[in-house]
Amino acid sequence: MESQLIISKESKADLQTTWKIYKSHWKTFLALTGFIILAYLIYAVLDLIVSLIGIAPLTFSEYEYVGGAAILISFIVRTPIYLVYSVVLALLSVLFMVIPALYFEKKEIITWKVPYKELKKNFKRYLLAGILFFGCLTIGFLFCILPGIVISFIGPAYTNKIACSDIPILKAFTSSFQSVFKSPNLFPYIGMQILAGLIYIIPTVCTCGIGSIITFPLLSIYSQHLAYNKGILN
Repeated sequence: MESQLIISKESKADLQTTWKIYKSHWKTFLALTGFIILAYLIYAVLDLIVSLIGIAPLTFSEYEYVGGAAILISFIVRTPIYLVYSVVLALLSVLFMVIPALYFEKKEIITWKVPYKELKKNFKRYLLAGILFFGCLTIGFLFCILPGIVISFIGPAYTNKIACSDIPILKAFTSSFQSVFKSPNLFPYIGMQILAGLIYIIPTVCTCGIGSIITFPLLSIYSQHLAYNKGILN
């Protein structure tokens, strides 16, 4: 089948090749979306239960301070639940970019089990890499926004280096800056990334987010393919 043909990373990065790669991996991406939804449902149920436990004393106790203490305790308990959920969500979300990275590196179709085996095998690496990236990204946006935008452009290259090499995390981060901002194709690469982002946003917004089930994987595939085409990744 045509959808099963392996498209080389040297081929032209465009909508047609991106769609072909997506057709080869739609089940993998759909399974990943399902796990993200499941993680949210588990978090929502746990959060609701803890919230109700905190609110219940307000109804059944004649002492107001009892209800206030219960709400405070429920808030304290809910915070780590939210933090765990946030970490799980971040790790699962980055797999959208890892899947095409592994596809181009391994030159084979990535089945739905592969990214989770990869995450399990290198959990500490992905976790620390994510903390470094999102920490710097947050600080960057807090300081005049522009540094955060600059950091965001290295995302595809950084993810690829984490997933497809054994380069130390900090070196992968710093070398991603060099790969992107010292590239002779810097401006074409950034321009195409911005254009792809706009194309992703329009159908996503118009479908109230539902379209992201397809558009986000397409954006992830294109970002990885474009990085190879523009020489950001060798």
